[in-house]
Amino acid sequence: MLVKAYTNLSLRTDNPFDRHNLGVEKFICAHFRLDNDVSPLFPYINGVADAATFMEKPPFIRFMLDGFLCGLHPRQGVAALFKDRDQALEFLERLLVFLNDLDSRRQALKPNYKTWKPVPVLDIFRILPQTNCRQCGYKTCMAFAAALSQERTTADGCPGLASPMAQQAVYPVVDKHGNLRSTVTITINGGKTKESGEKKQRSIKMPEKKLTDLGWGGGAGEGAGEASASGLLTPRELEVLRLLTQGATNQEISTHLQISPHTVKSHVIHIFNKLGVDDRTQAAVWATRQNLV
Repeated sequence: MLVKAYTNLSLRTDNPFDRHNLGVEKFICAHFRLDNDVSPLFPYINGVADAATFMEKPPFIRFMLDGFLCGLHPRQGVAALFKDRDQALEFLERLLVFLNDLDSRRQALKPNYKTWKPVPVLDIFRILPQTNCRQCGYKTCMAFAAALSQERTTADGCPGLASPMAQQAVYPVVDKHGNLRSTVTITINGGKTKESGEKKQRSIKMPEKKLTDLGWGGGAGEGAGEASASGLLTPRELEVLRLLTQGATNQEISTHLQISPHTVKSHVIHIFNKLGVDDRTQAAVWATRQNLV
């Protein structure tokens, strides 16, 4: 496999960070297509690239290269944040070299097939003690659940979490070319693990946020960013969002706020549309990141 060129290049200039007072005047984000399917390289990128996050379905990988954030689908990609056009073009040429070098060294590299499959935040929240004791280092149990879902912390960070029923190991089944064909899952033991594992404490929050805003988050709803709560949602919508994040049903929200279920449903739809999310879990993650709960 040889990636000779990128096509359909689109460079977009935006100014999305003024509200965060970061002093970023502008950036350029590059959208492009590749002349070959690069998905067979994703496990190898996952094994060697900085801050790599690999998603299997649909195939997607996000990683850092030369200080820039890049997201790749099999035949298209996006990269950010560039100061000017020349910097973006230089990076894309570097990306082609990087991909072809990986392809040429596949036999000597160890692929990493570990994929990111986030557990829904509310599912994690249900198994927590819900005391907001802060011993985990987070302000609330919901905040800890959101961090655990994003693999920014580990389960043993919560002292009140019950022991797991079982622990499982997932082994790759690969062909002679090193391509993943299937997996075998084996239960290895029960009891609570004390292994810290790999912590994804990455210094790419703002570039990652921008890729998510552009619909390249590989799991969050399209356009689901960390926009400021101020001015985005009405006071009533914020009330509904807080209750929704706590797991309240539309009927429970209706009773608590003394408004009709139809009005609650309308608020929920407006919240989803404004945040660019698809469901209550994604809305809860957004609210947690904004410290609204």
